[in-house]
Order: sequence, then structure tokens, then C-alpha cells
Amino acid sequence: MSFITDIQEKLGRFKLKKQQKRIKRNVKAFSLEKASTIGVLYNATNRNEAETVKKFIQYLKEERKDVLSIGFIDSKDSSNIVTPILNYTFFDQSNLSKNLVPKGSDVENFMNKSFSILIDLNMDNCFPLEYISSLSNAKFKVGTKGIYRDNICDLIIDIEDKLTIDFLIIQIKHYLKMIHN
Repeated sequence: MSFITDIQEKLGRFKLKKQQKRIKRNVKAFSLEKASTIGVLYNATNRNEAETVKKFIQYLKEERKDVLSIGFIDSKDSSNIVTPILNYTFFDQSNLSKNLVPKGSDVENFMNKSFSILIDLNMDNCFPLEYISSLSNAKFKVGTKGIYRDNICDLIIDIEDKLTIDFLIIQIKHYLKMIHN
């Protein structure tokens, strides 16, 4: 990370901490069966991982869930990489403020939607995705162990043995089906 990017991220983290103090969440565990709305947050820079997430979202839709997803593409202009389609929203570096805070109506809509479950499929240290996940109004947040997710997610899944998005999705399905409410 460059010196300038480091300063930008520190400023963004300062803003995030300030915003987090205002958040009042009513945490409630949901099973995959009982959840009506599901938000999926992921890093869409790697096209193979993005395709895996797309299949997972299709699975959730087949389970009759209202699914909204947002993916971050770490590029200055993602319009030549992907085109947004229904339920698949993307943002890139052009949607970041000077302090790396994501902005735009798609990001705001995603953060303000009161999901039953927010599934954070980000496996890296990506501040824009951390920002969205932290300030999401979701009732139940799920993600893998590590970095910011340890403090944000209500259900943390440890996949240290096999750090792949495929394995994470399998584990999320498994544990969300185990919840009885």
C-alpha cells in the first residue's frame, strides 16, 4: 500500500468509527430457511470468484430468497469488465471518495436495506467492503474469520484450513441451515 493510500484509508477508518457509533442494530439470528432478504457482499475483482458468487446467488434465488448483491472491482473503470444486471450491482474505484469511502446510490441502498442476513464473502483486507459491511443495517451478519469481520459479524466461520470462496460458501450454507429459530 502506498503512503498516500495508507493516509486515505486512515481517514476513512476515522469516518467509519464515527459512523459506527450511530448504528443501533437489533441482532437476530436467522436460518437460511427463515431469512426473507439476503445481502451478499463480495470482492468481484477476481472473475472466477465472482462467477462462484453468482452461482451462490442463483442458489439463494432458487430457495425463494430476495437477494441483493454488491461487488467491488478494484479497478478505475469496471464498465469494460462487467455490466450490472438485475440483483448484481458493482462499484469500483471511481465510486470511492478521497478517503476510500464507497459512495453512490447503489452503495447507499445496499447499506440501508434491512436484510435478514448479510453474507460477507470478502476474504481479503478491502476497506470499501469493510465500510459497507460495518454500516449495514442487516439483522444477522455472516463472514469468515479474520481482519474486520471478527468485530462485525455475528456468525464467524473459520476456514483457515481451506481459504477458498467455494469452501466458505459450503460452510455458510451448512451453518445457516443448522440454525433453528
